[in-house]
Amino acid sequence: MTDTGRPNLKGIVPLLQVSSITDTINYYREVLEFEIEWQWPDASRPRWAVLRRDDVRFMFTIDLGTSTGPFIAEKGNGMVLYVICDDIATLYENVQARGAILVQDLIEFGGRKQFSVADPNGYAVAFSEPLVQRRT
Repeated sequence: MTDTGRPNLKGIVPLLQVSSITDTINYYREVLEFEIEWQWPDASRPRWAVLRRDDVRFMFTIDLGTSTGPFIAEKGNGMVLYVICDDIATLYENVQARGAILVQDLIEFGGRKQFSVADPNGYAVAFSEPLVQRRT
């Protein structure tokens, strides 16, 4: 609980529907160096998985066919998942060497260094590092 009596929010873990969960797991493991934290029902035929790298987690599930239902946006439409990191130059070199699907090269923009990759499903993942640490 916070001092205001409201419960603390601890973070966000996106749940992304994917066309091939096996291809997605392989890409996040082999290219972006995430580790499998959990799979359901098991590793031989996963239908749901949580992948983690440091303090960042993504959940993936098979395409549930809900993309055309009311209030459900098409997968990835207008969404970029931002991952805040340090040593972005090394991260950029590492994922590029491992075959990342680059959609934005390493640039400086809006007081940050950033680059973006796509995953096999078309989701955009941007990695971003502040140029200067902000004082609070």
